[in-house]
Amino acid sequence: MSTPAFVTALAAHGVRLKVLSQIFPVLRHDVVGPLSNATLAAAMLRQAPEGADADALQQRCQRLAGDMTSMLEDSVEIVRDLDQWLADNNAVTSASELLRQCRKLLFSQLLLSRHRVGWPETVAEVELPQFTSRYVLLAWLLGLLQQLPANASLTLDMSQADVWHAHFSSEEGSAPAPAATTASAFDPQEVELLAEASGWRLEREPQRWSLHLPASRAD
Repeated sequence: MSTPAFVTALAAHGVRLKVLSQIFPVLRHDVVGPLSNATLAAAMLRQAPEGADADALQQRCQRLAGDMTSMLEDSVEIVRDLDQWLADNNAVTSASELLRQCRKLLFSQLLLSRHRVGWPETVAEVELPQFTSRYVLLAWLLGLLQQLPANASLTLDMSQADVWHAHFSSEEGSAPAPAATTASAFDPQEVELLAEASGWRLEREPQRWSLHLPASRAD
């Protein structure tokens, strides 16, 4: 008996929330950074340099006010972009942009895991649905990082337009044993479920996880 579609969709949404909880500290930092800088600019406005003439003070105030306005606008734009993590607005993006975002969002995860990652030099320029694809790519990489031991290296190959590969090996060149999982770790079945619900397909082999891209993509 097949699983009802609404149950699969609900389970996939749960995996997306799990992904979001992993990368939320980076998203929060992106919002807080411009606000912190704007607060500093506001404090500088209240502390005028001693001995400065009126023209110099006016120019300084105008510059700081302009900087503060720019920082607040940046923060507002970032907050608005957070909506794209919660709802699908049918936006599309390129594979290279997806990879760029994932590298940024996973930076702290990689530091903590001590994995060595070989990022692809060539990425097939395909257009993909932003909402679902971003979560699938992040779940794929997070699932791998949390399954592998610290001595494993990971090499990504995204040069093909229909399938992406993640090859991994231990320092000795043999297949690494699975790492000990934690309560927050991704089960491979969760990554498979999210991929399938999003039109992708995950194929797992002893030393490689492959993501097959959706058959129909935005051109």
